[in-house]
Amino acid sequence: MKIKWFIFFLSIMTISFIFYSFIEKKADPPIKIGVLLIGENRYEKLAGLKKGLADIGYKDKELTYIVKNANEQQDKLEVMITSLLNKQPHVIVTLGGIETVQLKEKLEKENLYIPVVFAGVAAPKELGLINDYRSPGGQYTGINNYHTSISGKRLELFKELIPSLKRVHLLYDEEIEVSRLSLQETVEAAGKLSLEVIPWNVADRSYKNKIAENIEENDGLLILPSFRIEALTEEFIQLIKKYYLPSMALYEHEVEKGFLAGHGASFYEQGYQAARYVSSIVQGNAPKDLPVELPDNIRFMINKQVSEQLGVTLNHEMLSNAELVRLKEPDKGVKDK
Repeated sequence: MKIKWFIFFLSIMTISFIFYSFIEKKADPPIKIGVLLIGENRYEKLAGLKKGLADIGYKDKELTYIVKNANEQQDKLEVMITSLLNKQPHVIVTLGGIETVQLKEKLEKENLYIPVVFAGVAAPKELGLINDYRSPGGQYTGINNYHTSISGKRLELFKELIPSLKRVHLLYDEEIEVSRLSLQETVEAAGKLSLEVIPWNVADRSYKNKIAENIEENDGLLILPSFRIEALTEEFIQLIKKYYLPSMALYEHEVEKGFLAGHGASFYEQGYQAARYVSSIVQGNAPKDLPVELPDNIRFMINKQVSEQLGVTLNHEMLSNAELVRLKEPDKGVKDK
């Protein structure tokens, strides 16, 4: 009798092993997520995206990330896009405006349909990516990081923070539409504030010399959205330190590196928020039916260490409403959050 029971259980175990081996072999292949970025700074968005999908419940083995980085070279983006499309991803996540616009041009040229989630783009409707914020109507949806729309507000906060501010040097990128739109918003706000602003185009490499020739007492510096401006952070920090310029940025990492203040949605949080869209598309929803969202959180940050170094007097009421950020030592070989 014992031998019969032993044979019975052995048979059950053998059948179970064969069954589960068969199931595992038949398991769905990993979901291929294409990721397109213009440069290193935007890896923070990828870190947020991965964490967001993990928090939703996706396991590492269920996802494959195909990452293409143009390393701050706009002319290399097209090559990266072609390489990415050859991998046939199920969905593509673009980590900024220039990536999304150039991908759109390629998809239209090749007449390809692949769902695209933009993890933070300023003015997606104005760029022609969507028809409407509630009903995008195409193959694109994602996060409007609102950085163009709040450019005027950023200048207003800068003036409130430093009451002695008389003029502001605006750094923008003439070659990037979002940057031009942001400049327009900022100039309009300056008129309402009766504040003088001087625009400088960073695509003109003589901009630093021109600023140096025009700096006066009680001047400040404010940067506007552009991938090229993101890549020039260290250059701006040198300018700020050399001429003791109070400065306003967009992102936390810029304030950590030496800008006085910042106002915007962080790279990491934009990526994290975009994970919801990727999950929804993977589950069968179409981008055209997924409303574009604003950032979950827009931060106002101040670096008090920088204010002390500059010797500038800040509005104490503004300090109580801000998130205090400290100078951060340069990372040593660490790229992802």
